[in-house]
Amino acid sequence: MKFFYNILIALIFLCCFQSNVLLGKSQSDNNKDKNGRSSRLVNPLYELDIANIQPYTEGSSLYPNAVSFDIYIYHTNPEESGLFYFASGQYYIKFNPNVANGGLLSYDIVPNSTEFSNPDAVPRNPSITFDQLNLERNLPILFINAPIVSSVYPGTRVVRMKLSSNVPALNYRDLQLAWVDSTIATPFTMVGAFVDSIETDITGDGTFLVDTSYIVFPVELSGFSGIANRNDVALNWTTVSEVNNSGFDIERTSNNLKWQKIGYIKGNGTKNSVTNYNFEDLSLNSGKYKYRLKQIDYNGNYEYFDLDNEISVGVPEEFSLKQNYPNPFNPVTKIDFDLPVNSNTSLKIYSMDGKEIKSLINGSLNAGYYSVDFDASQLPSGVYYYRLESGNLVSAKKLMLLK
Repeated sequence: MKFFYNILIALIFLCCFQSNVLLGKSQSDNNKDKNGRSSRLVNPLYELDIANIQPYTEGSSLYPNAVSFDIYIYHTNPEESGLFYFASGQYYIKFNPNVANGGLLSYDIVPNSTEFSNPDAVPRNPSITFDQLNLERNLPILFINAPIVSSVYPGTRVVRMKLSSNVPALNYRDLQLAWVDSTIATPFTMVGAFVDSIETDITGDGTFLVDTSYIVFPVELSGFSGIANRNDVALNWTTVSEVNNSGFDIERTSNNLKWQKIGYIKGNGTKNSVTNYNFEDLSLNSGKYKYRLKQIDYNGNYEYFDLDNEISVGVPEEFSLKQNYPNPFNPVTKIDFDLPVNSNTSLKIYSMDGKEIKSLINGSLNAGYYSVDFDASQLPSGVYYYRLESGNLVSAKKLMLLK
């Protein structure tokens, strides 16, 4: 009798197994409740990420006094935990309050920015406490209404936040965002999930990240070039967009010596279209030069852009003395001349009756382009002439002093 009983039990087990196969059921299906939701007891693992840090925009308008960033939650172990049913979240973030640039800061949720299917999952009451950005816990939600956190990167956007100042510019490049966890302060960032339909604190199962790769710098430069024409250098650069751009210092160095500011070009503040800039560095001596731009924000922050190549100013092809400029002048004027070869050279000022007034140069010079200042503050108004001698070559021109 016991033998037939065992045979009967075996037949019943076999029929149940075949029934599951015919109905397309798997072992994972047997781990779901009557509503089709997972009843596994393995906690979801996740990443909580601050991403897309950039100047705040509305439509085509860009606001240099505000920055936005997204808070994403990304489910990383769906195979082990089953679906991630979100229950609760509160989000506390350290930041550098000096980004306010002396103004008052405000912290707001961008409307309609969540990707949660249940709006009750959105955190509440954004506020600022000195160096901390606060988002309080969302409203209580039921398991039956719990939104599912995406396991497709970058996950589900919890919310987009906006940090703004009441001054014209906010220094968002120096935000220094960092999550507040239980080791730093209280209150701290916490996340809850429904595990087997019971709300469970899974804060310790998460990885907390801040993605700074999206931080957009105030000026996006698409090109920077330079070309020499005789002893003048023309610099050209193009910006694709500008945020809070006060302007550019133009700096030059020769033989890797100290950088020298040689000019300034005003920027366009905030602009979302292409802008072309140019600058001329005139009357250079022969040699090799490097250039860079110092882009300056309205708040005083700056960034350097280097010209990739070195600019060479060669030697002139012929002996030449240029007309002084300005002319007439009072009391200083500039005299340029070109020497094609090394030679003993003199440059002197004479009165119209041939009397030598002043010697500006008298000695050996290498081939190259030269520029000399003549200060006539001690001379009376009148017409004078200047004479250049280089080896066997001579040239003279008139100049006029008007006081």
